[in-house]
Amino acid sequence: MTDSVSELERQLNELKGALDILFELREEFAQWVEEAEGGQREALENVLGHIEALESEYRNRQEELKKAKSA
Repeated sequence: MTDSVSELERQLNELKGALDILFELREEFAQWVEEAEGGQREALENVLGHIEALESEYRNRQEELKKAKSA
């Protein structure tokens, strides 16, 4: 049982680290989008959208793991 708990903890820690990085990337790209013009803006908006989608998926995984941990 402790192995599965420690595995859940490891996965939760990895997701937290990934979410921290995605948050920083999202903040930086959001700033770049504001400063960009024309085609650059569209390209950066696409990248920003991808980062936001990854962040959402990772948050969902994190919630699932938290539920599994508390079960």
